Amino acid sequence: MLMVIVFLVTLLLGVPIAFALGLTAVTGLIITDPSFLIAIPQKLFATSNMYSLIAIPLFIMAGELMGLSGDVNRLMDLARAAIGRVRGGLAYVSIILGALLGGLLGMANAAAALLSTIIYPEMVRDGYEEDFSASFLASVSIIAPMIPPGMLFVIYGVASNTSIADLFMAGAPAGIMIAIVLSGIIYFKGKKSQWPVSEHKTTRKELFQKLRSAAFSVLAPFVTFASIAMGIATPTEAAAVVCVLVYVVGAFVYKKIKPQDLMTVLIRTAISSGAILIISAMGGVLGWYLSIAQVPQAIARGISAISDNKYVIMLIIQAFLFFVGMIMDSAPAVMILVPVFMPIINQFGFDPVHFGLLMCLNLSIGLLTPPVGTVLYTTSTATGVPTDRMIRSIWPWVLSLTAVLMIIAYIPDSVMWLPRLLAK
Repeated sequence: MLMVIVFLVTLLLGVPIAFALGLTAVTGLIITDPSFLIAIPQKLFATSNMYSLIAIPLFIMAGELMGLSGDVNRLMDLARAAIGRVRGGLAYVSIILGALLGGLLGMANAAAALLSTIIYPEMVRDGYEEDFSASFLASVSIIAPMIPPGMLFVIYGVASNTSIADLFMAGAPAGIMIAIVLSGIIYFKGKKSQWPVSEHKTTRKELFQKLRSAAFSVLAPFVTFASIAMGIATPTEAAAVVCVLVYVVGAFVYKKIKPQDLMTVLIRTAISSGAILIISAMGGVLGWYLSIAQVPQAIARGISAISDNKYVIMLIIQAFLFFVGMIMDSAPAVMILVPVFMPIINQFGFDPVHFGLLMCLNLSIGLLTPPVGTVLYTTSTATGVPTDRMIRSIWPWVLSLTAVLMIIAYIPDSVMWLPRLLAK
């Protein structure tokens, strides 16, 4: 109980989440046995000294390089040309761009910031409502962490010793399902609201020109996905290859990246990845304490006492994860909860890849919900739409994403067919 109080108080005081996790772990270790404190440096190093974690800074660096080389603008032009004269065309462009950004960024917050900066002004200019546009773009950003290389998949894979490649392969169908559901909503709302139709009709020649211009921009995410899916490279190796490919193309083909830009890219990469890796290290220490205190086993016994039906247990877990997503950011939540739920995964025979996908998607949906929802606040800041207005308009989108989550939870084959197919 004291640990829960320490964790909540540190969060309320504005202590960074990494140090809140560390202080909570230290408190628990002091109560259990102070002699354990001497092992904390070793645990911090052991948690961080994992080959798979190298993928995080490499993928972040690839995203930074692609931003410098102008890939986002080229992908948007391609999406516009591909959609053409369709009612609500700009909304469909947002969905396509959100999926493509997933292949570049792998993080919902980064996708939300880019979509809000690039597309929101155009949506308002075309007559879309401000509240609707901001909430819609926030929900589209949830596609990004599902499309390889999703950073949450890397963190979950490391924490649970699950194949990151399989998580990537399961995430791709999930991202496509979200895109389809959002597109369906846009179709019916577009007909009802009589949204504008683009006056410009794209010719085949223009479409080909846009495709040729964005060829390398599309190639980089495809290389990542294909190399991992075919077993040619591990996620970490694929990340390194993509970094080199993006730099070569950006510097020598598009001529957008200059040698002096590399230092800025490295600094931004270090800051972004450092924050994630510190959280991962501190979460590892907390997970170590939880295992010493046998907290996961106690929770497993408590949940088992409620029901022995795996479908009921799945519903209880998803409801709990949704609540956690409302009050905590997704990365630290994964690090804390994976050790807690592993005994339950083993006891009820859940597929760790399927369960990991559900955890990452559920916690990502939580990024849209108050009081902590970072995507909500990122979008509000980038668009200028007040947070209280976004909170009122975000719930239909949260409900839609939750429906996708439930479909995936109770129809595992909807996403697991791809990793199973590639495993043959």
